[in-house]
Amino acid sequence: MIVSLQSAFLAERARWILWLPVAFGAGIATYFGLPVEPPLWLGPLLLGCATVAGVCFRRHDVMVLLACGAFFGLLGFSIAVYRSASVAAPVLAEPVGPIAIEGRIAEIEPLEHGVLRLVLDHVIWPQVGAPTVLPARIRVRLGQGSGDWQAGQGIALRAMLLPPPDPAAPGTYDFSRQAWFQGIGAVGYAVGRPRRQGDAAFDGLRERLRLHLAAVRHALTERIVAAVADAGIGAGSGAVAAALITAERGSVSPEILQAYRDAGLAHVLVIAGMHMSMVAGLVFVALRSGLAAIPWLALRYPIKKWTAAGALCVTFAYLVISGAPVPTQRAFTMNAIVLLAVLFDREAISLRSITWAALLVLTLHPEALVGASFQMSFAAVYGLISGYEAIGPILGRWRHGHRSWWSQILFYVGGILLTTQIAGTATAFYTVFHFNRFATYGLLGNCLAVPIVGFWVMPSALLAFCLMPFGLDGWGWQSMGWGIFCISRIALWVSSLPGASIDLPSVPTSALILFSLGGLWLVLWKKRWRLFGLAGVIAGIGLGVVVRPPDMLVSASGQVMAARANDGRMTFSPGWKEKSLRGSWAKQAGQGGNALAWYDNPDDRLHCDRWSCRYRAGGHVVLFLRQQNDRAIDCRDVDWVVGSVAPPEACPLAAGTIDRQALHQRGTHALWLHPEGVETLTVADWQGRRPWSHFSVAAKSD
Repeated sequence: MIVSLQSAFLAERARWILWLPVAFGAGIATYFGLPVEPPLWLGPLLLGCATVAGVCFRRHDVMVLLACGAFFGLLGFSIAVYRSASVAAPVLAEPVGPIAIEGRIAEIEPLEHGVLRLVLDHVIWPQVGAPTVLPARIRVRLGQGSGDWQAGQGIALRAMLLPPPDPAAPGTYDFSRQAWFQGIGAVGYAVGRPRRQGDAAFDGLRERLRLHLAAVRHALTERIVAAVADAGIGAGSGAVAAALITAERGSVSPEILQAYRDAGLAHVLVIAGMHMSMVAGLVFVALRSGLAAIPWLALRYPIKKWTAAGALCVTFAYLVISGAPVPTQRAFTMNAIVLLAVLFDREAISLRSITWAALLVLTLHPEALVGASFQMSFAAVYGLISGYEAIGPILGRWRHGHRSWWSQILFYVGGILLTTQIAGTATAFYTVFHFNRFATYGLLGNCLAVPIVGFWVMPSALLAFCLMPFGLDGWGWQSMGWGIFCISRIALWVSSLPGASIDLPSVPTSALILFSLGGLWLVLWKKRWRLFGLAGVIAGIGLGVVVRPPDMLVSASGQVMAARANDGRMTFSPGWKEKSLRGSWAKQAGQGGNALAWYDNPDDRLHCDRWSCRYRAGGHVVLFLRQQNDRAIDCRDVDWVVGSVAPPEACPLAAGTIDRQALHQRGTHALWLHPEGVETLTVADWQGRRPWSHFSVAAKSD
């Protein structure tokens, strides 16, 4: 058995290189999984040790391979540590406001109903003394009618500000970590009308170029939305059209966004491989057809290389105007490798192209590894490339033997369905992990919508850009808008079908790791031993199913509690406070954001009144105190007391207490009530002592 595995391993020598981004990413994942922030010198020290080990054991192939894997893993670890340290910036410790601030607009994101979200840099605080350390980069929201603003302009306003929000519960989306890597130290909203200030000085050519591109993107977004609106095209088509060009999705209505997700069309709103490949293909075909129509050029010069260079320039422009989000970086890198292969008469190897794309993206932005965008984008492409690698010869023989027009139509439709099925299967687990939702009619939605994107929407976008120098681009945007309108109608119809989406509870990170490693083993090898990867995939799915969710959740404010009823659903304490938090918990529980009140689901485990709730599970009784009151509370059988108010004197024998101070210092608490005891996990425990966790900062100050 060992000999056969060794033979299979040696037989796949050409595919060893495909594991480089896996080792690199494992090092980055190790950094993010640490409970404490490592020192900067640790990574280089371990890198040196791995290099020495590789040199010492250079005569042993297996040891050299292990040393290479360790080297790339430690390289990823070191880059992640350095990246975190390089973006370090002050973070607001406590909520403040209303307070006067001044700054420069670095980014503008239009939201619904004319609302704007701005990122301000070079922020100064006129009301605060100089010795105070305060953020120099913040994100604020302006209300309707706040004026017309451009990137690079100076602005003065009064705002309510607070630290970047912590995760709603252990294991959920961590905005504070994302804000750390974006250099954002506070978030909030403007109070009153902002005023125009003198523009701040530019930091150099690079900064001037960045702000200019941000202004161009915002102006182009408004231009597209206005052109589509002028044509009377509804259903938010202008906002969706702008999202396909500039990647600004803030103004897309939540209803349309959810419809696209439930119809399996969320990828249409993300500028990724489909859009970039369509643009590259359309430009390549158009340029080559035009040059081939001139015999004098076609017979004397390498027009194929010229068209490849032209397509490369256009796709690079698309990357720049889109703001270069992670999926677009990956798509551009892969398309660039293919086009460069044409330029240099080399064969483009698809799996190797995604290898270099993954290494490039992770080197520039190691934090992207833990984001939904990176995981789903690369999972889809890995699945598609390996899937077509396996069935490509069969499809090629079938297409060669069927040349009729109806066969070509059938082949195209079948290709859409097959591509959708492979990509949907590859990304399904990641969709559940990040969004707790699965679209059941993705095949139907893509079969109807993707041809419209390829033959109508993207050609119209290219036409608009070609007409822009003559001021006639409105025709192209309007044509694009009508195509988007048709796609939106398809999304709304498919998402309205019975059972169009399934809400599922969250799965643990350990399940995602098992699934990912098993899937990589399955797609990166070529021999039959690749099937061993199915064990990891099945183990990840199984772990996600069997892991027990918490019995109780208590918010950091101590005002909201959720408890698991006998039927498995989470029921919530009375009131409407912290509505978004309740929705997040309900979504995590697989209830689609529907925060079910305890009185809507009567259960013998939970009993609430105006001041408190009593929850019984696993042989324990937990008393949740919501409001202070003077009436007597029976605490004879209470094991734990939880809440933001002081426990009554009648509860001195409780085995455990989670009070206001504990909630403030540790964040949301999750509790598992086992017969043998009560297990707790807090947001502070889950985040660890990391620079983006304000709990670790508070612990240091204490």
